[in-house]
Amino acid sequence: MGEDRRACEENLQNYITHVLNEGQIDRLGEFVHPDFITHTDESALELDAEGDDFDGVRDGIVELREKLQPHYSATVTRWDGDTAHLAWTLAGTHVGRIMGFDPTGKSFAVNYTSWCTFKDGRAIEAKGEWDPAQTLAEIRKQIDAQLVADHV
Repeated sequence: MGEDRRACEENLQNYITHVLNEGQIDRLGEFVHPDFITHTDESALELDAEGDDFDGVRDGIVELREKLQPHYSATVTRWDGDTAHLAWTLAGTHVGRIMGFDPTGKSFAVNYTSWCTFKDGRAIEAKGEWDPAQTLAEIRKQIDAQLVADHV
């Protein structure tokens, strides 16, 4: 274990707060290594942003914030060497076209897991472990229930 786990977890929480939740995208480099790579297949999200490197991640965060007004939280569930395993919650409001359907203005929350490897105190590699079809089905279920309730 080369990384200071406490420092890495603090870095992760600051990334979630400042970049993901507050949209301070200019601070991304404080938390994510310039050689960062993601192994997450996000094609099901149908984002305009592309790429699995630092720039692609930056552009994807900006686009998701515009379309989902997300609020993220995460907890480290365990460590394997320099790799943290995380349990995430994403709560959002569907305000832009994503995953093949037009904005509804409705809220949702989904849980998923990921792992993230650290180098020099910053994230250098990560993968979200989620099933796009299952995630979309859960979001649609929550949104559809709200739409039905609105028409009752």
